[in-house]
This record gives sequence, C-alpha cells and structure tokens, in this order.
Amino acid sequence: MSAPRFTKAILQLGMRGKWAWLSLLAVCAGVGGGALSLRHRRLASELPDRNRAAVIATPEISLNGTIRPQHIAGVGSKIEGNIEAFMANVGDEVFQGQVLARIGAAGLESEREAAAHAVEYEQDQVSRAEAGINSARMEASRAAADEARARMTLDRAGKVYARQKTLHDAGATPRLTFEKAEQEFEAAQQGYAIMEKGAQAANSNVQSAMDAMTAAKKVLAEKSQQLEDAQGAFESAEVRSPVDGLIVGRKGELGKPVEESGDQLFQIATDVYALEVPVEPQPDVLKRLRPGQPAMVVVLDLQTGGMPGSVKEIKDNQAIIEFSSTLPAIRPGMRADVRLKVE
Repeated sequence: MSAPRFTKAILQLGMRGKWAWLSLLAVCAGVGGGALSLRHRRLASELPDRNRAAVIATPEISLNGTIRPQHIAGVGSKIEGNIEAFMANVGDEVFQGQVLARIGAAGLESEREAAAHAVEYEQDQVSRAEAGINSARMEASRAAADEARARMTLDRAGKVYARQKTLHDAGATPRLTFEKAEQEFEAAQQGYAIMEKGAQAANSNVQSAMDAMTAAKKVLAEKSQQLEDAQGAFESAEVRSPVDGLIVGRKGELGKPVEESGDQLFQIATDVYALEVPVEPQPDVLKRLRPGQPAMVVVLDLQTGGMPGSVKEIKDNQAIIEFSSTLPAIRPGMRADVRLKVE
C-alpha cells in the first residue's frame, strides 16, 4: 500500500472512532436523564399522599339540626282560668297588641256589655238633665220678666191709688174714680203675687234640674268606673302579643287551665333573620369544638348555597351554631346541615 492510501485509511478510522465515542456519550446521557425523570415522578407521586394526610388531620364533619330563632319572647296570661279560644297559630306573623287567645271571657264579656249599656243609659239621663236645666232657666227668665212687668204695673197702680185715696179723703175726687183706682191696685197686687210665685217656682225648677244633673253625673261616674273595671277584666282575659314577630311555639289546650303553660303559652320570634341550629356531636368531637369556631349552615329544604356561621356556645352535650339569614324563605323549624372542621 502506498503511503497516501495508508494515511487516508488512518484518517477514516479516526473519524469513525470519534463518532463512536459521541454515540456512547449520548446513550449515557439519555440513561441518566431517564433515571432523574423517574426519580422526579416518584417524588411527585409522594407529595399528594402528604397532602391527604394533612386533610385527614383536620376532617370536616356534618351534623343535622333544626333551625330555631335566637331571640324569643314568651307570652302568658295575666289571669287564671281555662283557655277558651286560640286566635293565632304557630307560623302566624303577629303585631303588637294583637289578641292571641281568650281565657274564660264569656261571663266577663256579658258584664262588660251590661256595664256599657248602663253607661249609655246614665249618659242619656245626664243629657236629659242638662236639657231640663236649659228649659228651666229659660222658664225662670220668662217668669222673672213677667214678675218685673207685674211689679211695674203694681207700682203704677199703687201710685194712682195713693193719689186717688188722698183726693177721696179730701172730697176732691168722685167715689167711682177712687174705687176704680182701688180695684186696679188690688188686681195689680194679685197679679204681682202670681208672677212672684211663678218666678220662685221657676228658680226652684232650675235648682231641681241642677240637682238632678249632679245626681245623674254621679251615677254616670259610678257606671263608667264599673265599665272600666269590666273592660280591664275583659282585656286581662285576652292574651295579647307584646311584640311584633313570628309565632314559633304554643302550649296549652282548649278547656285546660292556662296557668299550666306559665309564661310560655306562646313563643314569639322577634327577629326571624337571627337564627341558630343546635347540634349534638359525639363526645370526642364536642371536646374539640370551641366558641367562635367557623361553620357552614346548609338548609336542606332549599336549593341554596351554605351560609356562614359560628359556634355560639357549648352547652351540655350540644353545640349551638348561630348564623344570619338573608332569605325570608328560611324559617324556624326547617332542617339544616352544619359543617365544621374539627382540629
């Protein structure tokens, strides 16, 4: 082989060795990258397991309960007796002063009606007495005017008679003229006496009418007091709502003594948007709850999302969850799910 050909062969052999080494390095790099990728996937697959372990450490529990109002006013009867009628039921919205029930009011109502009729009668008597006074005063006024006119007539007749008597005694006037003056004077005296008695009688009638009115007013005052007492007793027999609100509870039965219900004959929610749910967790869960802990309240009867709430208090074996409603459809008595995360 010539020298040029030998040299060319050596060069070709060197180039092939170089590419072989490069290929070997590429294979090694691929194997190392695959190993690193596999390790990375294993580490990544382990991470969710750690997250699941953290969730299990603070699980969410769901408890059932019945919604009730936070603020309730109890209503009872002021008097004792049997429940005669209910005027409102659970679920009714009521206003302050509304009649809710009546307690043994049949006899009291009759007494009130009788007292009212008596007051009406006595008021009529007072009106009659006042009219009698007005009439008597008008009659007295006329009688006084008649008396005044009779006195004036008597005064004139008396002066004429006195003059004619003086002249008659002196023989200076005819006898007939004197007798006429004497007759007119006597008639005036009789007329004045009649008018004077009439005026006195008219004044007496005025006084009698005033006395009658005083007596009538006294009786009216007595009957009015009786009516007020009967009205008070009747109203006491009516159980009225002290507040505006929603009736959420009622005790007692018709015909049964009202005192058995105490001050809980009616229970009225004064704020239907301030609500709470009492729940009974397991003892080990109850120990892990605390006041102020966040909660979520889901009303089962409504297709709505949950409403935020919190643990109001821990009492006996219950946890009270309070929340504020913004939906009028949510009412006391509905069932709800309470969801809590237990630490």
